[in-house]
Amino acid sequence: MAGHERRDAMDSRSVASGGNRQGSKKQAQSLNHLLSFTLPPRAPAPSASRRARRPDGYRPFNRERYVNAQYRFVMKTTYDCRPQMADADAPLPWSEIEQVILSATSDLPGAHSEWYCPICLSAPSAPRMTRCGHVFCYACILHYLIVAEDGARARNVMSHKHSKRCPICWDEVHARDLKAVHWIDAHQVAQDFTRNYLEAKLGTAVSEMAHADTLTMRLIERPNGSSFALPRSETWPSTAQDAGIYCFQPDALLFSRVVLSTPELINARLVQDVAEIDAEIENLRQYTPDELSVDFLHVAKQNLQEQIAKAQAQHSATSLRHVEMARTAVDSVLSNKSQSKQAAGGTLSNAYYFYQAASGQNVFLHPLDVKVLVGHYGSYVRFPDTLQIAIQHTEEGTMDDALRRKCKYIAHLPMASDVTFVEVDWPRTLELFSESQDPIAYAAFQPMLQQRRVRHREKQHREDRARSRAEKQSKDTKGDRTREAEQTYDPEANMDPSMSFAESALIGAEMYFPRHPGANEEQYAMTPDVPQPSVQSVSTSSTQRTVWGTAAASTTEKNKQSNETQQIDDAWNAFEQQTQHKQDSQDKPIASKTQKRKPKLILTGGGRGSR
Repeated sequence: MAGHERRDAMDSRSVASGGNRQGSKKQAQSLNHLLSFTLPPRAPAPSASRRARRPDGYRPFNRERYVNAQYRFVMKTTYDCRPQMADADAPLPWSEIEQVILSATSDLPGAHSEWYCPICLSAPSAPRMTRCGHVFCYACILHYLIVAEDGARARNVMSHKHSKRCPICWDEVHARDLKAVHWIDAHQVAQDFTRNYLEAKLGTAVSEMAHADTLTMRLIERPNGSSFALPRSETWPSTAQDAGIYCFQPDALLFSRVVLSTPELINARLVQDVAEIDAEIENLRQYTPDELSVDFLHVAKQNLQEQIAKAQAQHSATSLRHVEMARTAVDSVLSNKSQSKQAAGGTLSNAYYFYQAASGQNVFLHPLDVKVLVGHYGSYVRFPDTLQIAIQHTEEGTMDDALRRKCKYIAHLPMASDVTFVEVDWPRTLELFSESQDPIAYAAFQPMLQQRRVRHREKQHREDRARSRAEKQSKDTKGDRTREAEQTYDPEANMDPSMSFAESALIGAEMYFPRHPGANEEQYAMTPDVPQPSVQSVSTSSTQRTVWGTAAASTTEKNKQSNETQQIDDAWNAFEQQTQHKQDSQDKPIASKTQKRKPKLILTGGGRGSR
């Protein structure tokens, strides 16, 4: 075995050395110039960027936490909200949710939050939300869940086993998990509240509202140790609703993240959904009706009618009694407003007070502007219930541990909630709202306000310069690449202007490749006539043929060629003659010498192993 291995090793070394000697005699030549084009230089591979360090409050994305933070919910009447009152991050059981509260518009100037169905790309009719947080038309999502890819229909789509992937995020979707959507027009709500406030303050009807860059804010009161916060009023804070806040309480649907439902609210929402389905059916009948779409609209309407009957039967006498007790408590407080105001002014002195947008969105006053108000009024309790401001700047952020420690008054918001802070333009605020509210003294904080304004201006200048620099660099880089491509890739540089690229390639092949002696002239009559160079002489016979069988160009035709082609032919002839001369000179001395050959080792089959 050892002999075989050694022999194989020696054979492999000898073959390798011989191959190297043969390869060293023949130098590889590039023939890319015959193709009449050159590829542009390849761009260098981008360097791997250094991985950025994760922030301190980083948490992996979780759909359940995202939905819990971004939306507000209407729970069943029998649900106990005390876990959410103590901990804002406590998850809500999806099976206990009746409706999801969404804002159809935004209260901030220049912001848009319109909703569209991802399937039909129109405003959702009878909208339903999945567990992953996407909103669809009820008929569209039923159509998607019931009909399979092959056109077959599922029989029991409401079962626990039947499911499909969300067409947006590929999360699992069940028909039984679809929740109704309660729309709130935030912009309209803020407009109505501002109009009512001004009419009550001024005593006259208000026809024109404030400017677009103004905002109306309400004073929110949050009891210490609770995650429920509502505008300060006659009915809040109240100890009557220890287990939760019902939807009929004033401002509950606008500001509370979790509210308890009533049979009237559920029934009204389902009836409105049925009306929207009927309107969709009527709209389809005006045009060429899509039978499949109309069919699923009827399926959605039938399911809604079944849900109405189920909602009326599922409420027990105990739950209805709790609802009536809470309603009676609210009515009694509203009937005695003078006593409730006195109680609200001095009962919870350790509560948190802060301003929030009148639309109920998470838009709060900047901490520096809060200091201005504290310096003017002396304490948080003396803040007015309504404040109108002119917006100077807005800052958007996300609730995390650092923000929760810094701004404890908004610690009732769950983690990952979107938060917006607005900065007040105090001179313009005093100018616009001098009649509706008392003037606020801000002279003591003028240096800090000026520094904030300067920082924003410098930041804007830096961003503008960086943007201009990036745009200029992008244009310069694009221009350099274009010029390099034009210089390196010029397919017409070595072509005859009267010939196409294919004809030029054929000419190059016929000039520099050998002729085929037995070609048929009629078979290749469509190929162009090209000149044929010769090593011995420039002139060729008229009977000579090219590799494609075409007649080689005569001497008179060669005289018509351009000087550039003639120079190339001469250069190639000289190069071939020089190469042939070198090979002849190298072969002669090798043949004349009687050099002693090295002995060759001939291995038989056995080798040392045969002994």
